[in-house]
Amino acid sequence: MSQNNEKRCFTIMIVPHSEEATYSLRLPLLAVQATVALLVLAVAGVFILGYAYLKAAAEAQEAQALRELSLAQQEEIDALAVETERMMEQIFAIDELVDMVTERLEIDPDSLNQDLYNSYELNPTNYYPQMVNAAGNSETVRLYSSRSSAGGVLERAVGNLTVLQSVVPEKVVALDTVGDYIEKTDAKPSIWPARGRLTSGFGVRRIPYASGYQFHMGVDIIGAHGSAIWATAPGVVVFVGYRGSYGNIIIVDHGYDYETLYAHLSDFAVNAGDEVDRGQVIGYMGATGRTTGTHLHYEVHRKGSPVNPANYMKK
Repeated sequence: MSQNNEKRCFTIMIVPHSEEATYSLRLPLLAVQATVALLVLAVAGVFILGYAYLKAAAEAQEAQALRELSLAQQEEIDALAVETERMMEQIFAIDELVDMVTERLEIDPDSLNQDLYNSYELNPTNYYPQMVNAAGNSETVRLYSSRSSAGGVLERAVGNLTVLQSVVPEKVVALDTVGDYIEKTDAKPSIWPARGRLTSGFGVRRIPYASGYQFHMGVDIIGAHGSAIWATAPGVVVFVGYRGSYGNIIIVDHGYDYETLYAHLSDFAVNAGDEVDRGQVIGYMGATGRTTGTHLHYEVHRKGSPVNPANYMKK
C-alpha cells in the first residue's frame, strides 16, 4: 500500500502550439503536499507578523499620546506653581507697603479693617497659610510649590490659587485703605475696552477647549468681528504683535504700575511707542490665537500681576 502512495504523483504536461514535442513533468505527491503546507504556513506567518506589527504600532501611538498628555499636565502644574509663588510674593510686598505707609503717615492700625489686615499668617519657609474661617478658627491650607508626581497635585494647585485669589484682593483693598499714597486716578483703567457681553470672568475656570481647569487671568467679552477695541486709560503702547495662544495682542503701559492687555485681535490701529488716550481705538475684535470664537480677552496688570478687570470696568 505504501509503495502505491510513493508511486502516486502529479503530472504537468506542456503542449506547445507548434509541432514541437510535448513535455511532461512528474511531481511526487508528497513533494506537492509539502509545498502546499509550506505555502499555508508562510501565508499564516505573514498574517501573524502583520497583526503583531499593527498592534505594536497602535500601542506605540497610544504611549506617545500619553507622554504628550503627561507633558502638557506637567507644564500646567509648573505654571500654577509659578503663579502661586508670584501671588505669595505679592502678598508679602503688600504687607510691607502697608506697614511702611501706615508708619510714615502715622495712621492708627486699629482704624484699619482688622479682618482684612489680620486675615491670615504665612510661613515663608513651608508655605502653609493659616486662614481664619467664618467661625474664627484657624485652618491650615497646604500650598503646592514644587514638582511632584503625586495624585491630585493639579487639583491642589488650583485650590491654592483660589485661596490666594481671595487673599490678594483683600490685601489690595487694605493697601488702598491706607490710602491715596500713590497718584493713580488718571492712570487707572476705568472703562469697558469693547462693546459686547461679558462671558468669562477672572479666576479659576473650566478650560473651554480641553478638559481640566485653568486660572483665567482676565475677562472675555463677546462682540462683533471687527468692532472697535478702546484703550481703557491713557498710556504708551509697549507691544503690538502676535503672541502664542493670545493671537494678536496690544499691551499698553499706563504708568503707576498699571498695564492692560488686549488679545485675539483681528487687526491693529496703533504701533508700539504710540501714546494713546482713554477711549481711543487701538485695535479690532477678532479670533486669532487659541480661541473658540470671536471675542476680546482683556487683562489688567497691577505691579506686574494680573488683577480682576471687572473691578476697573464702569458699567
